[in-house]
Amino acid sequence: MLKLMKYEFRKNRNVLLVIGGGLLLLQLYYMFGCFTKDSGHITAAGVMLVLWSMVCFFTVFILAVSNYSKELNSKSSYLIFMTPNTSFAILFSKMLSILLMGVAIAVIFGFLTVLDLNLLHMAMPEVEDFMTLLNQFLEGMNIHIGAALLSTLSWILMFLVDFFSIVSVAYLAITLSATFLQNSRLKAPISVAVFLVITYLINRIANLLPLLYPNPQTILESFLAVLPITLFNLAVLAACVFISGKLLDQKVSL
Repeated sequence: MLKLMKYEFRKNRNVLLVIGGGLLLLQLYYMFGCFTKDSGHITAAGVMLVLWSMVCFFTVFILAVSNYSKELNSKSSYLIFMTPNTSFAILFSKMLSILLMGVAIAVIFGFLTVLDLNLLHMAMPEVEDFMTLLNQFLEGMNIHIGAALLSTLSWILMFLVDFFSIVSVAYLAITLSATFLQNSRLKAPISVAVFLVITYLINRIANLLPLLYPNPQTILESFLAVLPITLFNLAVLAACVFISGKLLDQKVSL
């Protein structure tokens, strides 16, 4: 599986270089604004960094789906699917690669966020006073930073599971189109339609599940709050990967 993951990273190398290059330029622009104490440059660079983080997120999702689709529909797909690896190993290697890329991007943006806030405090000391007042206001509203962070961690966990459940649904839709509509010119739009329908049904079911702790106060409550939805999405993830793997082994003609 490590070799498969290495192949995935090498295949996405150019895209990752573009993401890193764009981030570097925006970060240098932000630092220029801080060192010159120009609020216009700081604001513009900050907004563009936030937008770039969103671009990175969607890029990771697009890579996860488009690479799989291209491999199933290209003539050279046998280079991957005919190797001595199970279909499940190939699917999991793709997901793990995307997970590692996502985590790496998140860590980098998290580090830069801390760095940029410190630079902002140095360039504009009044911002630090504002943050102190905001913290006091939140505490006055009985919203503690620690509890908010714990709640955020639980939602991040739910987001990751939900993200990969969506990716697995996309894999299933692509695999179904490659299986039953292999020679059809309409397999691409039908695949998109299948993905949208399945995603809609999953979201409808997930919205019916209870939120156990609407206002969690402890670590345990934070994780238990979204447990039903998280378990449901995990079940969707497992089912989609299982069906996709079986179809790759038995039905897909490469």
